[in-house]
Amino acid sequence: MDTKKFDYNLIRYLVIIVETRSMANAAERLDVAPSAISYAVKKMRDHYQDPLFTRTLNGVIPTALAMNLYNKFKAIDADITSALNLTSVSQNSKRCIYIRCDPITELWLTEKLLKEHIIPDECRVEFRYISMEGEQRAAKLRTKEIDIDIGLPIQGDMRIVARPLFDLDFTLICRNDHKTVGDSITREQFAKEKYIAFGSPFYSTHLRTDTADAIALRETAPVIVSDSHFNIVLATLLGDLLLIFPSRYVQILKKTIAIREVKCDFLNHGNVKYLAHIQKQNVGDQLIEKIIRLCQ
Repeated sequence: MDTKKFDYNLIRYLVIIVETRSMANAAERLDVAPSAISYAVKKMRDHYQDPLFTRTLNGVIPTALAMNLYNKFKAIDADITSALNLTSVSQNSKRCIYIRCDPITELWLTEKLLKEHIIPDECRVEFRYISMEGEQRAAKLRTKEIDIDIGLPIQGDMRIVARPLFDLDFTLICRNDHKTVGDSITREQFAKEKYIAFGSPFYSTHLRTDTADAIALRETAPVIVSDSHFNIVLATLLGDLLLIFPSRYVQILKKTIAIREVKCDFLNHGNVKYLAHIQKQNVGDQLIEKIIRLCQ
């Protein structure tokens, strides 16, 4: 096969013929003469050495090869159409910044972006959170699927620049009307109270380290463990439960749900570093740098 001479317009022709199951309807949909459809089919048959379509009284039936090509060409045709429309769309829409962070950080950052009118005045933002290892996170930055990655350090990639944001300290939260816990709690009382916990690799790993002594006093495990950040937070409203939670994000929660912070002196502080990671090429990008400064 001589791919250099392949007419890429034939991709759309094949897609439409398969979808309409008719040469005449395909010509009408493509706004071309029926002879153009016949010519296109002949060129494809010559290229693939396959009849591709069998005529019937009701139209045409694609061969197995034609259906295989359709499944591949359909996605290509959609991408081409999207690319052709990109210029006109981008002229009328704001830039989109893709940010990877955990859902709690997303809520916290959204408030800041709205307050500073970065959204919707300067850009749109799409948050994308998938729990990934450092190399996978770096790959998303390198391929520009993500503009800003907020989280634990990504190690060993010279193409990724890390900007320090803050130390992620932890505190205890509970619902406002918790029956047995007041404004503060001792290590001994915590050992007796029911509590729930994050099940995500990030939070669970660091919380086991930072609260090892306190948890060691307990005779029972958490009554609920969940990978869902917001489900586990909302669960505190359903009963007299305690949750170890990043202290930086408590205020935004208090604005939205009836929870309160419980003071304690047995949680370690400053052990978890949060950073914003960007691709080296984006250093100096005014909008990206502005969003990072907002987080610091």
